[in-house]
Amino acid sequence: MDDEIAKMERMYATSIHDVMMDHHYRYHFATRFIRPGDFILDAACGSGYGTHYMAIHSPSALVVGVDRSEHALNWAIDLFSGGNTVYVKTDLSGSFREELPLQTFDVITCFETVEHIKDDRSFIQKLYESLHTNGILLISAPNEEIIPHLKNPYFLHGVNPHHYRHYRPDELRKLLTDCGFTIEQVLTQDNETYELVYGREDGFANVLVAIK
Repeated sequence: MDDEIAKMERMYATSIHDVMMDHHYRYHFATRFIRPGDFILDAACGSGYGTHYMAIHSPSALVVGVDRSEHALNWAIDLFSGGNTVYVKTDLSGSFREELPLQTFDVITCFETVEHIKDDRSFIQKLYESLHTNGILLISAPNEEIIPHLKNPYFLHGVNPHHYRHYRPDELRKLLTDCGFTIEQVLTQDNETYELVYGREDGFANVLVAIK
């Protein structure tokens, strides 16, 4: 756990207001796409603050947070449980769909996760299969053009050992369209304010809204 915190790979917050603002903005943005009665999957929910935020700030029927870290999920259950949240321990790099309480969802959030998955195409394909027709995927990933994977300025030796890659804007878009998604919106997170900006892909992380 100490290694996770030191490398900012997982945050243990007591509320959404304790986390870095880029995380806050992404989950706040996600609530705009949640309709009454929707079922939501938060893929790689960590300690649960984002799952909980979507549950209490949207008219969703259920928000399912999944992560492979038992410690993070215990934290989520202790601090961020509610009537319409469920937490499931599963490894997203494997056949995780079999372990979910539902087979299909209306909205999936997948923030800063795909870069952690070795077989990213297989992972995105599973997310596609986990959505209803016309379901929405909100996904973000580090921008290779701003934070190069092999020359990461935030790590002593230039490489985040938890990441397999970062994505140029066209690479992230192509990954999704190759798996069947249609890109509906393109946004970036401003390098100084962390706010989401529509129609740009020049920030440290890019966010895509994709439709099945």
